Order: sequence, then C-alpha cells, then structure tokens
Amino acid sequence: MHKYAISLVLLSAILHAAWNAQLKGSSDRSQFMANMSGSMGLLACLCIPFVPLPAGRAWMCIAISAILHLAYNLLLLQNYRMSDFSIAYPIARGISPMLVTVGGFLFMGQRPGYLAICAVAMISFGIVVLSTGRAKAGSRATVSALATGAIIAAYTVTDGMGIERSQSTLAYTAWIFASYLLMPVMLRVLRMPVSAVKGSGLTRAAAAGAFSLAAYTLVLWATHYVDVGIVSALRETSVLWAIVIGRLFLGEGFTWRRAASALVICLGIAVLASRS
Repeated sequence: MHKYAISLVLLSAILHAAWNAQLKGSSDRSQFMANMSGSMGLLACLCIPFVPLPAGRAWMCIAISAILHLAYNLLLLQNYRMSDFSIAYPIARGISPMLVTVGGFLFMGQRPGYLAICAVAMISFGIVVLSTGRAKAGSRATVSALATGAIIAAYTVTDGMGIERSQSTLAYTAWIFASYLLMPVMLRVLRMPVSAVKGSGLTRAAAAGAFSLAAYTLVLWATHYVDVGIVSALRETSVLWAIVIGRLFLGEGFTWRRAASALVICLGIAVLASRS
C-alpha cells in the first residue's frame, strides 16, 4: 500500500470534516450550500481549460457521479436539519466503507486481503457505534442518513471506475465539480430560499468549497494506488474530527462511548497503515 496515499486520504478526512462542520454550523444552510456549490463549480470551470479532456469511456461515469453528488448534497441538508452533526455525520459515513468494498469487488474486480477487510470492518463498526447510545437519531433521520451513506458508496465506486478509465485525475474531478453550478438552481426549484452565488458568509462558503474540492481530489488520486474500499474507510475517519469539531465549536456532547469508538477506528487505521 502506498504510504503517501494513506497520508493524503487522512488529510482529506480532516478537510471533509471541516467543511461539513461549517455547513452544519451555518445559520442558513441552504444559502451556504448554494454559495459553496457555486464556488466549487466556478473553480472547477476555471481548471477545465488547463487539463486534458477525460477519455471517452469516463464520460458515463462523470454523468452518473454528478447526479449522485447533487443528490448527496440535498440529503446532507436534510440530515443536518434533523439531528446533531456528530450523530448524522457518523451514520452517513459509517456504512459506506463496507458497501464500497463490496462494490469494488463486484464492479472493479478488486480483491482486498482478509486483514484489510477486517480493518475496514473495524473502522465502519467504530463509526456506526458513534451514532448510538443516549443521543440517538430519530427513525426518519436515521433512514435519511443511511440513504446518504448508500449514495456515498455509489459515487465512490463510480468514481473509482471513472478514474481507471480517465487519463487525468484532475480532469475527471474538474468535470464532476463543474456540475455543482446546478446546485443553486436545484435549491431554488425545490423552493428553498436561496439567491445566486452571493449573500452572507460567501467567503466562508467559498473556503468550504475549496476544502471539499481539494479533499475529493486527494481521494480520487489515492484510488490509483489503493483499493476503493480501503480509501473509503480511511476517508471516513473524518468522523473523528467531527467529534472534536462538534464538541469544541458546535457545543455537542462527548462521551466515553465515543472515545472507545474512536479507539477502534484508530486501531483499524493502524492495521491498514501496517500493510503499507
């Protein structure tokens, strides 16, 4: 396993937790999402003239992934209306590594070893346990978060296949995120009170967009060297940072149960790192 790939995916996890926390903590999440998505789309469009076109076989993956990413963002807004950041986030992210591992096996012919599968399972288990205990999400919030996790798994596998077919990670990423320009339009169609890429908190939203774009580019680059299930598991360690951020900046609780879950996740990471 490529050591640099592990390090960069873990960095991606920090960036991912940071922009999700900014979204959750925003007083107007719909507007924040519109600003962030618009900024990401514009930044991606600025990159497109300087990167080669993806190979022809990658375009179907780009189209499918763009749709899944837009659906993911809409579900994310719904999740954060229903429950705490440190509850909804772990459920959504926790189920995806095992689903991605299965998807990589079925659609990409990837065969991770038994030790790697055990480590992925440890990380997923630790993440899901973070969402249990006294501070549980309601049934609707849980279903919504589970649906989000399924979409995360779907676009991760799709993008793993797309990266294999594409001639450039940067080009593939740029074309996916160019579709984010549609997000403000979709929010207006759904009658959410948003304007175009403007409004209060634009700078923070643009920074969150840059974090998201950088985080996912690192993840896609890592799939050149590591199976998608392992990349997904490492990326979802962002829930550890979600706990810290939720406690320090959003006033959310911290329990020994969450500490024990974090330990299990770290052990899973150590097992994966020991294989590099």
